Amino acid sequence: MNTEKQKNKVIVPLEIVFEAIQTVDDMWNQYLDIEEMEVVMLPESPFLGEYDEEDQELADMIEEGWNKRFFRLPTKFDIHEYGIMEDFVRSLPEGGMQNSMENAIRGKGAFRRFKNNLRRYAVEEQWDDFQEKAYLEIAGEWCEDHGFGYSVRGVDCSRKNAEEPSYLTETAEAVDLPGATMISEDMPESKTSLESETSPKSVSSPDSDNTENLEWEEISTQHIVRDEWIDFRRSSYRFPDGNVFEPYYSYSRRDYVVIVASDEEGRYLCVRQYRQGIREVTTEFPAGGIERTDGRQYGPGGDPSVAEDALEAARRELLEETGYVSDHWTHLITVPSNATLADNYAYAFMAERCRKSGEQSLDETEFLHVRKYTPAEIEGLIERGGFQQAVHVMAWLLAQRRKG
Repeated sequence: MNTEKQKNKVIVPLEIVFEAIQTVDDMWNQYLDIEEMEVVMLPESPFLGEYDEEDQELADMIEEGWNKRFFRLPTKFDIHEYGIMEDFVRSLPEGGMQNSMENAIRGKGAFRRFKNNLRRYAVEEQWDDFQEKAYLEIAGEWCEDHGFGYSVRGVDCSRKNAEEPSYLTETAEAVDLPGATMISEDMPESKTSLESETSPKSVSSPDSDNTENLEWEEISTQHIVRDEWIDFRRSSYRFPDGNVFEPYYSYSRRDYVVIVASDEEGRYLCVRQYRQGIREVTTEFPAGGIERTDGRQYGPGGDPSVAEDALEAARRELLEETGYVSDHWTHLITVPSNATLADNYAYAFMAERCRKSGEQSLDETEFLHVRKYTPAEIEGLIERGGFQQAVHVMAWLLAQRRKG
């Protein structure tokens, strides 16, 4: 039987795709296994560029069954949360509230201002319903794009020739939205829950081992400095062997983006600026902080639900620092900025075929010059110690590996 006929017989419980969209992040790739009807996951960037044995086995299975058994689920960048936010604002009644919301989502800090306005106008529940409907539509369109039918609670809701798919007319309760574990009534839980212990990859960390006892117990914490820039802490911890260690110093700062950007001639856009920590003027890639949407300035990091979309932040920082824009973006990696001392994360992107769109728009604390370098010149800077930011060097190496 050919692949298309096999696919046409597949009915995907829409809850599975919807839940994958809700849990999407930058660190994992999600795939639907249509034989087992479950979601499996692989890290976006394996440690040191190599999968562990279990991940490699799954990666081999996915490669062998690509677009036959395994199908890539929507990524964070397919979902485009900012676009959903814009559509929501356009759906509001014309007038003062819509105008205020329209102004709130423009420019730096858009996500934070948007959430504040949701509370101000008491439309948080309306936004939740709109976002859920958008996620459901993305889930249904994904099924259709791959030639699958789809069901809600075991009832076939495929669009077929209808102008609007029937799942969009269902209430949130009909598909257990949001928050509840979403299980199709006609399928066993182990085949539909992303948290299934029998799944090749669950949402929990692949390196977790319940037999290990490596966590430190926090006994006390004193906030030495806490302002809009940093939360610097002095803590006491109990080690796994029962011994107490103090003082242990740690801090929170904003998540941030780093952009490996090249223009249409293949030259790389870099910035020259003073770094007080090493008291030197350095060469590095454009970079900047990510705005949070919960009103907080920082920490704990790594949660896309409380941060400005990282890609939108990268677009903004590239334009503000260099005056350039790009239509060709690739996510390289998301890593802890300093896992030993800090809880923020760095999101690295590659932007290709950048073109001049305007002038720099720098913050009052930014003093930097834009420079262009060939790949050989950047390699030379790294070797001579003229390109020193560790995450930037890592992003450069990953970008070169992606380009082959």
